[in-house]
Amino acid sequence: MKPSDIEFAAKVLISGVPKPLSYSLGPAHQHVQPGDEVTVELGRRLTTGWVIEKLPLEKAVQSAQKVETSPVDQLQLLHVTPQQRLKQVTASAPAFQAEQLPLFQWMAEYYGVSLLEVLETAVPKRAHTKTVVCVRAADDVAVRLQEEPDLLATLSRRAPVQATLLECVLAADAPLQLAELKGFSKNPLGPLKALAARGLLVLDRVSQSALIGMENEQQERVYHGRTPNELTPRQAEVLAQINTALDAGQFSPFLLFGVTGSGKTEVYLRAIQRVLAEGGAALVILPEISLTPQFVDQFQARLNTPIALLHSQVGPGARWEAWNSLLQGEVRVALGARSSVFAPLKNLRLVIVDEEHESSYKQSEGFRYHARDVAVMRAKFSECPVLLGSATPSFESLVNVQRKRYGLLELPERATSRPVPKPELIDLTKIKRKEMPSPTVSPPLFEAIRETLEAKGQVVILYNKRGFASYLQCESCNEVISCPDCSLPLTYHKARHILLCHYCGISQEPPEACPLCRDPRTARVETDEHGAPLETPGTIASVGRLEHRGAGTEKVVDELASLFPEATIIRMDRDTVGTKGAYRRILGSMRSGEADILVGTQMIAKGHDLPGVTLVGVIDADVGLHIPDFRSSEKIYQLITQASGRAGRGTEAGRVLVQTREPHHPTLVATVTGRFKAFARYELDYRKKLGYPPLGRLLRLIVSSPSSAEARTAAAVTRDVLANAIELQQSQDGERGRTLLLGPAPAPYERLRGRYRWHLLVKSPSAKTLSELARMLNQWRLQLTQFQDVRVAVDVDPVDML
Repeated sequence: MKPSDIEFAAKVLISGVPKPLSYSLGPAHQHVQPGDEVTVELGRRLTTGWVIEKLPLEKAVQSAQKVETSPVDQLQLLHVTPQQRLKQVTASAPAFQAEQLPLFQWMAEYYGVSLLEVLETAVPKRAHTKTVVCVRAADDVAVRLQEEPDLLATLSRRAPVQATLLECVLAADAPLQLAELKGFSKNPLGPLKALAARGLLVLDRVSQSALIGMENEQQERVYHGRTPNELTPRQAEVLAQINTALDAGQFSPFLLFGVTGSGKTEVYLRAIQRVLAEGGAALVILPEISLTPQFVDQFQARLNTPIALLHSQVGPGARWEAWNSLLQGEVRVALGARSSVFAPLKNLRLVIVDEEHESSYKQSEGFRYHARDVAVMRAKFSECPVLLGSATPSFESLVNVQRKRYGLLELPERATSRPVPKPELIDLTKIKRKEMPSPTVSPPLFEAIRETLEAKGQVVILYNKRGFASYLQCESCNEVISCPDCSLPLTYHKARHILLCHYCGISQEPPEACPLCRDPRTARVETDEHGAPLETPGTIASVGRLEHRGAGTEKVVDELASLFPEATIIRMDRDTVGTKGAYRRILGSMRSGEADILVGTQMIAKGHDLPGVTLVGVIDADVGLHIPDFRSSEKIYQLITQASGRAGRGTEAGRVLVQTREPHHPTLVATVTGRFKAFARYELDYRKKLGYPPLGRLLRLIVSSPSSAEARTAAAVTRDVLANAIELQQSQDGERGRTLLLGPAPAPYERLRGRYRWHLLVKSPSAKTLSELARMLNQWRLQLTQFQDVRVAVDVDPVDML
């Protein structure tokens, strides 16, 4: 029999169906390959699914007949009949690369989920790219106007609307969208078509993603750097080792440990340039969307090649268009946040994970994968190098270096040869309240800001809390205004005059008086200059006697504005970057020198290159130092060190001031001395004794319900199921006592989004043990029907312990 005569079948994963179904392929569908999205018949309806395997039809039928007598794994076939044929192929191109299947199967096994869950997370839904009509001047319109000087005057008399529209388009620096011209005419399309017919204008239908590119060309560039003529000796040494790995064409994981400003990005760029020159593709993953404009500008300026952007702020149509351009091999560089690790690049030759220590690489809802770890496995299956870059590496990566799993590349000095500024601690316990220029700014920080502004420098102020006040509290009964759906206080936002929950998003107007006691004393009584009540006692001010407690970035901005009225102060936090182009505007105003002081949360510490900044101030280094999380010290060290790295990146030296009430805390002492490796050894010794990652493995379960009693009961049931599974597992392995079950106990944040939460922890030295338990739990939780509304979240290698 000729190969062309062989009939084939396809294993198809369908949403809502727990296991793959097999379908025979008719003559018109023999071209279907793994990775294709197809339409199939399921019962009496048509549905779509993903092809995960193609095999001879005879083999598929034989496999199906064995299902009843032999156990099979997740890829088992259910039933095949000749009538089950593909009715329609929805697209001529695959939905993902067949070469990605081993990665997806590894993820399913490691995180204990189904392959279907992995695909539903990794592959975006097909979407039609929206198009808009854009108008631009014809190429020769300037010549036409010179040759016909009366043209505009004639148009103004005979067709005034056309004349107005033409003048508007000619005055614009970039093509205008049709919607932007509706202020000049209710229906501008007709007059515009008339102008296009006369050869004066050109109307283009532009895709949404292309329009984004056109807008970016007109926006203020976040990056204005120049290509260095030569690398530093350390950069050249590092690049040589990367080139050796590229020559070998095999899996080579590296930790690129470089101080802030050491030129890690320059190393990335030169490595990518080589990959592109040899016909390969590169994947660059970033921890924050806020970093994307800077990297896009820099990469576009240097690589001179299209770049596919993949992150949550890209719309469905533009996202699918970018995804498809990678599938077709039209674009060979993918850049984005966590989900870009799934980018379907052809001939992938290099993977880069910048700021690899960032916790934002861990998915916090649904299928909880870690993009850094997935990126390493992506490189392994693609047989290519992977670079994990950081100035403050994760302890996981450090341990992998110690165990010879990763190579170590070091950039211990800044590329500019200027030293990295060492933080100076300001002990707030030694400063009296009346000596403080403002509640959040100490005298040393005030003087440093004043001197910096006088020297025409710029300042970055880090305070890792949003809003104006952390909470409102009644002076009579001490009641704190809390979120009705979470066991947490509501934060007061002055700009919008609302109370906002930063976890569930609920908002409400601040009450005029305490809602618990409603004591008349909580009402602010208007008094005269001697303190005597006026004739209208009981008048309540906007927030009564509910006092502001704590502070946030809004309050810091207010205080700085009072202290430095001549300075231009801007803010960068989730409240200010929600609109389109906000990141570019904020960073652009710092780069242009328009802004003097930038106040923000942790997002300002994420790799931004701001050459004019010579002073960084940390308002309260103690925020987060004592939260119930074994990683809290590691995270604080990383945050302060990364924030410090924003200072002195230009021609002037930098300075860093850190306010604290615990100047002798080991973490803060380590930030001052800069002895990261010693700090890491101290922390790792502590974790080894407790069996915490990365010297032990961890599995976390979160059991939640709207009912407190039901959550507690379900957590107890989960514990029993888990304990029995561990007992069975250890009896089979013959290694009792190696796996430890802790809990259940109320989660540190006991109630979130209207659900009470209990958690359990499983410690084990074996990743395989925890993956097997996760798989069992993910299957068991689907059968948890004895409770009305209980959810069980299974988290392998948890990062968030709250």
